[in-house]
Amino acid sequence: MDIRQISKRFLFIKNMKPENREYLLDRLRMKKIPKGFIMVGDQGDCKGVPLVAKGILRLFKVSDTGREMTVYRVTEGEMCVLAAVCILGNLEYRFSVEAETDCIIADMSPETFMYLLERDTGFKAFVFGTLADKLIRSLNTVEMVTFKGIQERLEEYLENHADEEGRVFATHEKIAVELGSSREVISRRLKMMVDEGLIVQKRGCIVLKNRSEK
Repeated sequence: MDIRQISKRFLFIKNMKPENREYLLDRLRMKKIPKGFIMVGDQGDCKGVPLVAKGILRLFKVSDTGREMTVYRVTEGEMCVLAAVCILGNLEYRFSVEAETDCIIADMSPETFMYLLERDTGFKAFVFGTLADKLIRSLNTVEMVTFKGIQERLEEYLENHADEEGRVFATHEKIAVELGSSREVISRRLKMMVDEGLIVQKRGCIVLKNRSEK
């Protein structure tokens, strides 16, 4: 992907002042990240702010016991706002990132980010709009983990991720990571739902009976 094609992925670029647009495009550095590649947060200073031109990045935390918890995802046309926040607050970057698909990233240096944030209203609106969106998503995740039991969270996950035929294509491990639980707990809960006639487990997917019978 040519650097000049980035404008088509990120609508905010069109709203920037011409001189700031050129400043940004001249300084973006393109990177290809293969599916499955994991970048582990080293608790050091943030080296840049990635803009996802293609693919999906998953940000997650790992507890001292090794359990993963997904924080949120960054999809095409979005910016990793946690990296931006670390730069704004001069904070350590403590999150790990996984490429869920093959990705193309346009990386912005901290210096470029701060320069444009101070000088371009279109860029500033994009940054704070993204920050608000991800903050709300993160708060929803905290609310889910804090106030909802694992059974309720599991049922909501299955309902939200089922296709028109009631199929959910996800492993027990993946569901556990998304819900901040363990694979063993998820497997037991799914077995209970099978015994209650709520779902059917097939190879590679889970089928919701109330959806598939409609």
